[in-house]
Amino acid sequence: MTFSDGRKQLPVVLPPVPDELLSSWIARHAGFYCVSPQAMLRHAVPNARSLKAADDHLTDEQAGLLAHIFRRETSEIRRMTFANTPISARRLVTAKAIQTCSTCATRNERADATAAVLRSWHQAWRIVCPVCANPLSAAGQGSGAERGDGPPSLVHPNDALNGERLLENYSERGVQTWVSPIDLLRLLLIRRDPKPIDPDHWIETPKILDLVVPGFDRLVAETGATIPTADRPILPLSLRPTLLAGVAILERSGPKSIVELHSRTIGPHHAYFGKIVADILTSNKPHT
Repeated sequence: MTFSDGRKQLPVVLPPVPDELLSSWIARHAGFYCVSPQAMLRHAVPNARSLKAADDHLTDEQAGLLAHIFRRETSEIRRMTFANTPISARRLVTAKAIQTCSTCATRNERADATAAVLRSWHQAWRIVCPVCANPLSAAGQGSGAERGDGPPSLVHPNDALNGERLLENYSERGVQTWVSPIDLLRLLLIRRDPKPIDPDHWIETPKILDLVVPGFDRLVAETGATIPTADRPILPLSLRPTLLAGVAILERSGPKSIVELHSRTIGPHHAYFGKIVADILTSNKPHT
């Protein structure tokens, strides 16, 4: 079977590994056929801009072309991308893999797919692997990180997992409760009023999260971590359980707790918090 322009289906199609990213799958085919990944992509989609664009903004037409060349269903191709991820959740999808799962990596190596990269390795709201349910480790770190070596936990593991589940349901399925968990996550990373000030433990940029999970600011100061802004809320994996737990706790507490937290912000941070709160309280629609 060919298209009118002569593009043929691949004679050999490598099976994708569970949760594999589309660009990873295409790149593995490129290695098999001894061509560049871009050439392999454009064999199917002549006007494709890049592998990154295919991961993030794959159109239905492009998915159909890839499905034909690689002899797969269109729905299967789309599931390998972030094309269906709500726009608000895209701020938690990274350009490069920032975490890994050694269990899946070992399994893929045994399946002759050593170079495979999973979608979950780019999702900065995850703490466990969606394929095998084992803890993820930061990219470039070994088994020590997977065992949880690092700063002590400030939260109950169930709260962190509940927060991850809220993000999973929203980012992967577009499902939310009374509020988008992305909005809650952003609120928690807004700077709070530093009062009362503890002169022995000065915190440069105290966060709202510290009011929900006491001790977070001090933990950040002790570890020397850099906390990003609410617009790009990608935390180090070691601190992510605390943030996820904060999302779960705030979601359970309901709108009243958000209004109370608003009073603990000042200046432009108060205005920024208020803008997000206004969106939350005036609409129960999914934020896309």
